[in-house]
Amino acid sequence: MRIAELADRVGVPTSTIRYYERVGLLAPPARTASGYRDYDEDAAARLLFVSRARKMGLSCQQIGELLPIWDGTNCGAAHERVGQLIAEKQTEIAERISALESFSAQLDAVRAGLEGSPPPSACRTDLTCCIPAFEVDEPIGVDLVSSRPAS
Repeated sequence: MRIAELADRVGVPTSTIRYYERVGLLAPPARTASGYRDYDEDAAARLLFVSRARKMGLSCQQIGELLPIWDGTNCGAAHERVGQLIAEKQTEIAERISALESFSAQLDAVRAGLEGSPPPSACRTDLTCCIPAFEVDEPIGVDLVSSRPAS
């Protein structure tokens, strides 16, 4: 099958398929005489596996390490390793939630400080009048634009 058919079948953009080929998650396909990519059923199964793993939040590196375990035939070993990766991902999420809750509490304190005192007639040179200084253990990246899950 051609790349567009494979993309439709699995539900990913063709650019994602090309990316997965570049990073080694999909083997380069055979080519037709006219140079078109020609994918087989094994490639479709592998792409479906990769796509679902990405939707679970697994990194390309984690998937790359998981693929030789699975390889389309070793479901038991893959099942066990996916369970381990999910547990690791849940730990990461819990840590991220904790960091975001702490950050939110700090922002609440800053807002309360801003609301508790009227602004001066002119900004102070240290800007504490409108952007108070506060400490965080590490910068908290907050995505202000909603995005769809990676394929």
